Amino acid sequence: MKRIRVHSVEQYVKEIGPLIQQGLSMYRADLPEEGLLGVGFVGADTEVLISIAEFKQTGDLITYGELIDPYEPEGKKTQKVKK
Repeated sequence: MKRIRVHSVEQYVKEIGPLIQQGLSMYRADLPEEGLLGVGFVGADTEVLISIAEFKQTGDLITYGELIDPYEPEGKKTQKVKK
């Protein structure tokens, strides 16, 4: 299992976006005891993690939604949050 630790919302999206685009099934890979949010992808053997503090410092759900939008297939948009 490859774990990728990122430090900004932008890095997080750059790592998970292409995997979402491939249509891989996503699962939660949080490590709450370490304060990390994470997702993994079935078939990619990859998990991407970011700390809650870094997520809050470098963006928010609106920022995440705007960045992830181009990677998500039409009809399968996960983020509906708009400014």
